Amino acid sequence: MERFSGSERFSGPDALMFNMETPTTPMHTLKVAILDTRRRGRPVTLGELVDVLPDYLGMFPRATQRVQCAPGRKARPFWVADEDFDVADHLDEISLPAPGGRAQLDAALSELAVHQLDRSRALWALTLVHGLAGGRQAVVVRVHHAVADGLAALNTLMAATSEEGGVVEVAPVRRPHTLPSRADLTRSARRESRSLLAAIPRVMSTFARAARIASDTDAAEHIPRPLTVRRTSFNTPSGGERVCASGGIPLADVQRIAVALGTTVNGALHGIIAGAMRSELADRGDDLTHRSVTVFGVCRDLASTRTRGNEIATAAAYMRTDIADPVERITATAESCAAAVGRRKKVGFEMTDRMSTYTGRLAPTFRNLAAHRAPRIMNTITTANMPGPRQTRWVGGVEVIDWISFALAIAPADVNLTTYSYAGTLSMGLIATPESMPDPHRFLRRVAESLDEVHAALSDRGLLGGDLVRGDR
Repeated sequence: MERFSGSERFSGPDALMFNMETPTTPMHTLKVAILDTRRRGRPVTLGELVDVLPDYLGMFPRATQRVQCAPGRKARPFWVADEDFDVADHLDEISLPAPGGRAQLDAALSELAVHQLDRSRALWALTLVHGLAGGRQAVVVRVHHAVADGLAALNTLMAATSEEGGVVEVAPVRRPHTLPSRADLTRSARRESRSLLAAIPRVMSTFARAARIASDTDAAEHIPRPLTVRRTSFNTPSGGERVCASGGIPLADVQRIAVALGTTVNGALHGIIAGAMRSELADRGDDLTHRSVTVFGVCRDLASTRTRGNEIATAAAYMRTDIADPVERITATAESCAAAVGRRKKVGFEMTDRMSTYTGRLAPTFRNLAAHRAPRIMNTITTANMPGPRQTRWVGGVEVIDWISFALAIAPADVNLTTYSYAGTLSMGLIATPESMPDPHRFLRRVAESLDEVHAALSDRGLLGGDLVRGDR
């Protein structure tokens, strides 16, 4: 791909995320860092951020790039250096009402979740939140999904922070010497279009190979077929509002369950979430005889240190909300998750990259037409689970005591639960529409209750000993 100084064309997956946005479908995620400034002895101020951030944004090229389209080539724009970049344009601050607890923070996040980013500037914004209980603060970064997927966001956190007592190296913003003209971008896009046309036979071959692998897998019975999922109350038609809820469960508890059942943390976690879904669906009067389905992302390379871009492909797995027994539910859900991840790795990531490059706006257009009309959908809920740091991270004398990620609520699967492990906690960020999840905090309580239920069932069967780790849930 041809690049000019300070510019780069959107990849297919990045363009898909960019084009998916509508007035009622915000496509920015929320990354929330809870700060404890007691060692420092004073709170962080907005003025400090304005002064300090430019010394480090050079680590993150997208932080100072804006979107520019070549005439007639709007499906895949270019990232171009923002010659008018001013960090102050991306920063603001708010104060929470008393008592400054989770409920007040989550209410503020619900508002930020629908405050869409200015497309004439770099696609991120930072809000400094004052008034948290215990004198704490929060930094909330809104970042468009076209900029970064979950792994890139986690790597950004790691690069911008250090271990206790460590130092983050300075990386000031560097201005490009020259910027491409609109004619330059148009010529580049035309050359790439010719290359894409020539590559169509290879793309079709890649698609056929992926289809053969998917059909030949031994685990086909454990993986849902596309567009076969029945709608539930999680998938009711919805509007542009969003609700957020944050919480967490101890990582050690889920690890012990995973070991007891011979599965992965990811499988055990999804089985626990399936238990919460079963309780929620039962209370709403949904039919529990059918399986639910989740879609989650599988990273191309978990060891990558990239801080930008989307290099994930989706996998679909059964959430066995149809099974009453908690142990059987986890076992069956975990088996489906493992099969889905295995198939995704066999199929590979090339097809996702190539197809999203060609489809441009077709997938977003289809979603807009079918989201509230199609009788069958792809999934009941969207989930994500990423491994994070084992110890808290620091910025100088400021400790980041929690890190929470909220992804996207996209119809018809408006309920999205993102989990990152952070310093011994599986930190959860739930975002949804109020129509699909009227009480998101209750749902997170159900996750904790499902964990308790599984632990009790395993203990009764002699498969697990000891008490649960009692953390802030």
